[in-house]
Amino acid sequence: MIIVEKTKEIKGEVSVPPSKSYTHRTVICASLANGVSEIINPLNSEDCLSSLRGGISLGAQGDINNNKSLSKWIIEGNNNSPKTPDNVIDVGNSGTTLRILTGISSQIPKGYAILTGDNSIIRRPMGPLLDGLNQLGIEAFSSKMDGTAPIVVKGGKIKNNTVKIKGDISSQFITSLMMTLPFSEEDSKIILKTPLKSAPYLNITIDVLKRFGISIKVLREDDAYGQYINYNNPCNNDTYGNNIGNNNNIKEIGFFIEGNQKYKPCNYTVEGDYSSASYLIAAGVLLNSEITIKNLFKDSKQGDKEIINIVKEMGAEIEVKKDRVVINGPYSLRGISIDVKNIPDLVPTIAVLGCFAKGRTEIYNGEHVRYKECDRLNACRVELNKMGGKITEKPDGLIIEGVGKLKGAKLNTYHDHRLVMAFTIAGLRAEGRTIIEGEDAVKISFPNFIGVMRSIGVNIRDNA
Repeated sequence: MIIVEKTKEIKGEVSVPPSKSYTHRTVICASLANGVSEIINPLNSEDCLSSLRGGISLGAQGDINNNKSLSKWIIEGNNNSPKTPDNVIDVGNSGTTLRILTGISSQIPKGYAILTGDNSIIRRPMGPLLDGLNQLGIEAFSSKMDGTAPIVVKGGKIKNNTVKIKGDISSQFITSLMMTLPFSEEDSKIILKTPLKSAPYLNITIDVLKRFGISIKVLREDDAYGQYINYNNPCNNDTYGNNIGNNNNIKEIGFFIEGNQKYKPCNYTVEGDYSSASYLIAAGVLLNSEITIKNLFKDSKQGDKEIINIVKEMGAEIEVKKDRVVINGPYSLRGISIDVKNIPDLVPTIAVLGCFAKGRTEIYNGEHVRYKECDRLNACRVELNKMGGKITEKPDGLIIEGVGKLKGAKLNTYHDHRLVMAFTIAGLRAEGRTIIEGEDAVKISFPNFIGVMRSIGVNIRDNA
């Protein structure tokens, strides 16, 4: 457990961990390439090591034991020819690994791949991805026949060239298809049946794939011309979002993937993670602070970069530079309404900020937030209300009435790393002692979280 006491001020310079989203994708792409790749500044977390181990299970070469202590991972790919694994692929707690490798493992030459994980993973939804793979002629199914892991995938060629899939459950399903379809002998299309949520994660996927030699085109179908039109940025409002639905000429949104593409080796430097930075940013705006957060790039494609705009709109006058953020808090925050369609991982951080803001903070368009490591909407309401919060749960979000102060409490984090870190920030302003269970979960995305927080003066300790 973690014990957090009220903290008066924080000072210092810190670097945020490397991006988990980028590390997952670069490691898996490298494991497929026809040569040796160097992944520089990878995130040495349990989730990302699951992707590394998974790639090795499918025929890549890499030294896991040495990699744990290095700032560089050296991976020799399987030459675009995934091998039949010798054993079950255990992804631990990594939903990203499970979903991407479910698609990739279909390209083994013979036999079956079986993928499973911990108690949280075997409850995570996989149905839309399994259905999508089945549409492509790939045999993939839940061993329990309920759309959850363990997942069984039979090796074989991709037989069909169009897949239709929902876009409002998890963008990881789309990422899996994007990374699998280059193996098809024919050109193929992914068509979205519902509006896409978490779209910036697909920007990351497309960005990484390009570096490893794979081209993905973003498409829409226009009845007036009956042809597909290419867009450069999949996150523009005229490509995704409500504006598309207002144009009666536009029927579907999707992606075009050329067949017979090959993964090529790449030396890739992983940028800092805005999701992890959100906790440091929240601490900075809530407390008396003089902190500089390094390794945050202003031009990042990460959707969670939106945390900068959120705290600014709430009233925090933070300074954003090319590769760092400077905060001199505290700031008087005001409640705002926030669409979390593209930023589901920021919800716990926003919920904590809302408790200390004046007025009402509303989180909406977040039905998919319920399908993360736990139901984060419910968890934020239940646990923060234990501290004296005033949070109401909606089907797609939360309504948070600012109470100005919280009291210490014993909190359950449901083995969710983002809840551990967000609730820690709540404890910094709470009266009395806050006890947070599930400390080990931070290893998933921010392994040295406690050490970093201590380095800037946070009153925190573990295993008391």
